[in-house]
Amino acid sequence: MSLNHTHLSQEKLLSLDFDVPPVAEQTRIADILSTYDNLIENNLRRMALLEASARLLYREWFVRLRFPGYEHTPIVDGVPQGWERAPLESALVLQRGFDLPTQDRKEGDVPIYGSTGILGYHDKAKAVGPGVVTGRSGTLGEVQYVAEDYWPLNTALWVKEFKRVTPLFALFLLREMDLKQFNGGSSVPTLDRKSVHRVEILIPSALMLRSFDEFVSDVFTQIKNLNVQNQKLRAARDLLLPRLMSGELAV
Repeated sequence: MSLNHTHLSQEKLLSLDFDVPPVAEQTRIADILSTYDNLIENNLRRMALLEASARLLYREWFVRLRFPGYEHTPIVDGVPQGWERAPLESALVLQRGFDLPTQDRKEGDVPIYGSTGILGYHDKAKAVGPGVVTGRSGTLGEVQYVAEDYWPLNTALWVKEFKRVTPLFALFLLREMDLKQFNGGSSVPTLDRKSVHRVEILIPSALMLRSFDEFVSDVFTQIKNLNVQNQKLRAARDLLLPRLMSGELAV
């Protein structure tokens, strides 16, 4: 039995007619779309700078120990007065995420977090935000802050309980720990949660945690607002493009 295949040759392709806007109109369309792209890119740069400022503050206060009033605070064996050195598990608890097969996911606005970040959306949440998620299997080292309720997948670890630290402090704490070094898998990279829990950390005083949170909360509110702006800009751009190209909207 033979099958007949219709081949579109280069000659046939080149002979086809397409409706193409005049060059001047194409330029105007490109200029309009570039305005949206430039605004989005500018917001992304601002978001990166804002998060960098929060990271620098964390390192200044909690790594270099140059926190407000450090000049007058006794420090014994690297521990400022009122602070404590303790295992990570005394400050927070990491827990494996939950299974959610693709076929079971339903349309919604609850973000689904895997080892690399958002992998989709669902109509139900498994964890209450704000929260912190990191990779458990496959990709290690990425630590994400989640402002809203979410669903952590089984390829991720999520902070089930913030015992003595806040979500924003935990975000930068875990990022500074370089979690890739706790790979316990042979073929597939897998984060050894028990080893991470045993790591000794510095737990700041409640006053210092509050001060850090006040500053960083404002930073992340700005980041969230910029992200919302970008979502609206992308939606408007994507809605505009086909209408401009079809001539429905004159330029």
